Amino acid sequence: MAKLLARAMLLLCSGGPTHSCRVCTVVCPTHHCRAEVPVLKRRAFELGGLSVFMAVLLRMTIGWHFLYAGLWKLQHPDFSSGGFLRQAKGPLAGYFLRLVPDVDGRQRLNPVDPDDTAEPNPVWAALKAYHDRFVEHYQLDEQQRARAQQRLQEAQARLKEFLAREQEAILDYFKQLDQLAEDRQRPGAGSIPYLQKRLWEKQQELQSLARPWLDTLDHIQAELRRDLDVLLNDRQRARGGVPEPLDQAQLVDRLVIYSNIAIGGCLLLGLFTRLASFGGGLFLLLVVLAQPDWPGVYPPPHPSVGRSLVVTKEFVEMMALFFLATIPVGRWGGLDFLIHHMFVRPVTGGRGTS
Repeated sequence: MAKLLARAMLLLCSGGPTHSCRVCTVVCPTHHCRAEVPVLKRRAFELGGLSVFMAVLLRMTIGWHFLYAGLWKLQHPDFSSGGFLRQAKGPLAGYFLRLVPDVDGRQRLNPVDPDDTAEPNPVWAALKAYHDRFVEHYQLDEQQRARAQQRLQEAQARLKEFLAREQEAILDYFKQLDQLAEDRQRPGAGSIPYLQKRLWEKQQELQSLARPWLDTLDHIQAELRRDLDVLLNDRQRARGGVPEPLDQAQLVDRLVIYSNIAIGGCLLLGLFTRLASFGGGLFLLLVVLAQPDWPGVYPPPHPSVGRSLVVTKEFVEMMALFFLATIPVGRWGGLDFLIHHMFVRPVTGGRGTS
């Protein structure tokens, strides 16, 4: 039996008795093998030229997808990830919804009380803050300051009048939000299909109800900006736009944009490829978790995106990126080749060249 086992293992060694391999060292002590080569370096496990070419092509294809997506978002200032996040579903929906500031509009739709300095209406405070930044940035003279103050008071009056006019409907909307929150805490709300359907439809109904109100608030803020801009002379306009502090939503948007560009650029160039592949895989993992196509999760994907179960287009691309993170594809046709041979090999003494 021992002789049969030794003969079978010897057949795995394609190089004969003089071939240096780990198999010979273990089962054929009479062979004079000294160097130990990992089993995965046997010819049967090596990648051929076509396989290397296709791996590089896969890397560059996904890189272009990420790069173009990031550049498109950068060229469209109205891009916002808020719409995608508001449609989050599944067990992690609450986490993604919290990334959208005041997602249901509770704070912005609160009645305006100018004397409430502890928790002022965010839109009221935003109007005042933009006015102050505008005056400071453009160094307005006394006449311009007086007119700017008048424009601010007019915008605040429009805000106060609008919220007072819609107060009854807004209070009813708040009650429906509270009822929805209670219904979500009931047993079976996250697992019974008809309850999931009812809660989702109610959420969409309330979002549609609040959207016109929130659009009006955005319009009031945009009107103030236009009214203030007409006060400027050419010398003041040359100063450029008013510096804007980034809120949470804008930070999320910029993170999405610049991460897409960085990941895509690195994959195209073959630069820091393992890190870029892993980062792209994590990004797509978040996309998958925000809109999971899992059994028991409502609503199902729209028929226009095709039929799938768990494995969506984003899931496939995510798995491809995680695969690329495990191989040195950046050294097969990218800048990682130069980095490895100029910096890594001198430090490691030539080790880790695979």
